[in-house]
Amino acid sequence: MSDLIDNIIKREGGDKVTNKPNDRGGRTQYGISEKANPEAWADGIVTNEEARAIFEQKYIKTPGFDKIKDPALFAQLVDFGVNSGPSLAIQKLQAILHVKIDGVLGPKTLVAIELENPIYLNNKLAVARVQMIGRIVQKNPSQLEYLSGWLNRALEFLV
Repeated sequence: MSDLIDNIIKREGGDKVTNKPNDRGGRTQYGISEKANPEAWADGIVTNEEARAIFEQKYIKTPGFDKIKDPALFAQLVDFGVNSGPSLAIQKLQAILHVKIDGVLGPKTLVAIELENPIYLNNKLAVARVQMIGRIVQKNPSQLEYLSGWLNRALEFLV
């Protein structure tokens, strides 16, 4: 799990603080945005340890991604959750699996995952991310500056 979090921190820009006007998350450090994680920003900075704890709890354990057996799908769901929210990542997965779309990684979704080819499922989820990114930028052109990075990030997970 440490390598997974290392990779997310790297994709998110490491320890540098960013505060871009078009980034809806506001100030961000280690991938931890002030908007989504105000408690981590209470003292004005986020430490590496705080970031790791948040990733593990909020983006791995709470949504149940640690129940995913396939390492590639597990890594992509965590990354997708960090980038767009765990519930949305689960909803996109549920749509691919043709199960009830509720944003909860429950028993029926977990069984459906086990019945599917993991490479197919992982690739379909990467494609769903790319399509979603296209819709986001089309709907809100101010997000165009993030397009290349978002696409590269989603395409990293193709198997």
